Parts: sequence; C-alpha cells; structure tokens
Amino acid sequence: MNRKAVLERLSAPSPHWVGNGFPVRSLFSYPSLGRRLSPFLLLDYAGPATFAGDGVRRGVGEHPHRGFETVTIVYAGEVAHR
Repeated sequence: MNRKAVLERLSAPSPHWVGNGFPVRSLFSYPSLGRRLSPFLLLDYAGPATFAGDGVRRGVGEHPHRGFETVTIVYAGEVAHR
C-alpha cells in the first residue's frame, strides 16, 4: 500500500466582503498557497444571500481582474458579471 505524507495543514481565510456586493469565503489565500495551485488566482465561494430592499446599489466596482478569465457557477438565482 502506498502512503502519502501530509505536507501541510491549512485553514481557510476569514470570510470577507467583495465591495458592498456580496460576502465570500475564500478557499485559499493566494499569498500563502496560490503559487502552488496555478493556474488558479482566486477561488471564492459566495453562498446564498438575501439583501433588504434598502435602495443601495450593490456591486464590486472596478477591481483588478482585467485579463483574467472569470468563471461563475450559479446554482439558483442570478448574477450579472460584467
């Protein structure tokens, strides 16, 4: 039987907001692990969220993803990604 060694044990970064648009949980921190997971730069999970109709336009504004390929998987509901 082949055995594999555990090289490292990691904890996910704390949840954070992307702009005022939505809360996310990052599955890894790029500075600590991303270079070993190339080609992924970011891998975030944005779970179901409900926002009160408070009249505030929500979104992320300009952010540094220019030139990156963005893949969004939506299981239910809708997302507008421009």
